[in-house]
Amino acid sequence: MIFLTLDAQQLHHLVIIDRVNLLSKQSILKYSWKSNRYNLYKFAHITDCHLGSWRNTKLRDLNLQAFEKSILISIKEQVDFILITGDFFDVNIPQLAPVKRAVEILKCARDSGIPIYMIYGSHDFNTANISMIDILHSAELFIKPTEFQFNNDSVILKFFVDKKTGAKITGISGRKIGLDKEFYEKLDKKRLESEDGFKIFLLHRGIQEIIPIDFQFKDSIPISLVPKGFDYYGGGHIHKRIEKKNDHGLIVYPGPLFGSTFQDLEETARGEKRGFYIISFDNQILDCKFIEINVAEILYKEISSEKWNSEKLEDEITKNISELQVKNKIVLIKVKGKLVGKRSNIDFGKFNLDISKRGALLSFINTYNLSSDETRAVVVRSDNKVDIESEIFRESIKNFHLESALSNKVKNQINSKLIGKAGQKISISLLDVLRNEKLENENTSTYDDRIFSYAKSIFDEEGYFYDN
Repeated sequence: MIFLTLDAQQLHHLVIIDRVNLLSKQSILKYSWKSNRYNLYKFAHITDCHLGSWRNTKLRDLNLQAFEKSILISIKEQVDFILITGDFFDVNIPQLAPVKRAVEILKCARDSGIPIYMIYGSHDFNTANISMIDILHSAELFIKPTEFQFNNDSVILKFFVDKKTGAKITGISGRKIGLDKEFYEKLDKKRLESEDGFKIFLLHRGIQEIIPIDFQFKDSIPISLVPKGFDYYGGGHIHKRIEKKNDHGLIVYPGPLFGSTFQDLEETARGEKRGFYIISFDNQILDCKFIEINVAEILYKEISSEKWNSEKLEDEITKNISELQVKNKIVLIKVKGKLVGKRSNIDFGKFNLDISKRGALLSFINTYNLSSDETRAVVVRSDNKVDIESEIFRESIKNFHLESALSNKVKNQINSKLIGKAGQKISISLLDVLRNEKLENENTSTYDDRIFSYAKSIFDEEGYFYDN
C-alpha cells in the first residue's frame, strides 16, 4: 500500500474538487505534480477602470489604488489570464502620471506570467488620432483579441487561443455613440457558434434584455445580435454589477473598480459593491466569484429643500452634517429641491471646511439639483454621462438656425452634417477632442496646435463646409 502526504495547498485543491462535485471528471483528477495543481484554470475579469479620471488628485489616486489592488489579488490567486473589457483610461490621451503608474501595474502581471486580454472602450477610442491605449498595445503590455475581417459585407471575428488554458477568446471593442453597433449587425454569428472548445466573448456594450428595468441605460443592443454558445460573456460599459445566466451562457458585467463620476460614488455609498470577478473553469464554468475592492468608505446624505428660505436650508444642512461620522471617509452631500430666495445667500464652502476639519478624507456639496428664483431648471433624462451629453446636443441642435447669408451649398452641407443624429455624432467627437488635457512639458502653443489638428481632422474626414 502506498501512502501519499498532501500539503495544505494540495488539500485545498481536493476541497475545491469535492465542493464542485467533479470527482468523476478525468480532467480534474489528473494531478500535475510538476505544476503542483490540478487541471483547473482561473481568469480575472476587470472593467471600466477609467484610470486618470478625477481632477481631484486624491480621488484619482484612489482609482489607481483600486486597479493595483485588483491586479495584485489576481497575481496572488494565480489566475491564468486577465480580461479587461474597455474604458481602461478615462480619456484617450490621459496625463502621463497615471499612465506611468498603469504601465507599472500591468508589468507586474506580465512579469508574473499572466497575459492580459483587453478590448477598447468608448473612452479609449479616438477617431482623430492614435490613443494612449494603442501605445500600450504596441508595447505588448496586453493582447487585443478583436481581430476581424470583412467577407461579402459580413464581419468575421477571429479567435485568440490562450496558450496555457486553450480558452478561445474574441470580442468587439466599444466605440462612442454606437459606432460599434454596425459590427454586431453584420457579425457572422454562425461561424462563431460552430467553434468548439471553451469560448469567451468580450463586449463593451449593454445588452437590453439583462439590464434592470430601473437602471436607465440607452447605449445597448438586443441579445439577438450577440452570438450564442459561448461559455462566458465578459461585459463592460455598464457601471453596475450584473450577473446573468441564460440560454446564451453566463453574462457578467463587473461594473467599475472605483468609479469615474459622482453618480458612481453615490451608488457605492448606497450599497453598490465595486470590484471584479475571478472565474474558475476547465471545459466549463465551475465557479464565478465576485471580489470586492474597497479603497475608501463613502458616506452619502441627501437634503431636500421644500421651498425653504436660505436661513432654513442653511440650518438643515448644518444639523445634518453635525450628525455624520465623517472621519476618514469620502463625504457626499446632495442638496436638492426648491429654494425660496437666492442660492448665493448660502456659503456652501463653509460646510466643506467643517467636514474637512472633522477628519474627512474628502467632501463634496452637490447643489446641481437645487433650483431657486435665480436659476432655471434643466431636465436631464438619464444618469449616464454619455446619454446626458447626447441629450444636451440633441436638444440644442433642435434650436439651431442657419444664417440667411450662407450659400445654398454650405446650407445643404450643414443640414446633412450638423442636423439630427449626424450633428450629435460630430458634436460628441469634438467634445472628445476637447477633453484632451495638456501633456506634461507641452507649451500652450503646441497644445493649441494639437487640439486644432484633432478637430480639423474630424471636419476633414468627409469634407465639411467647403464652398468651392
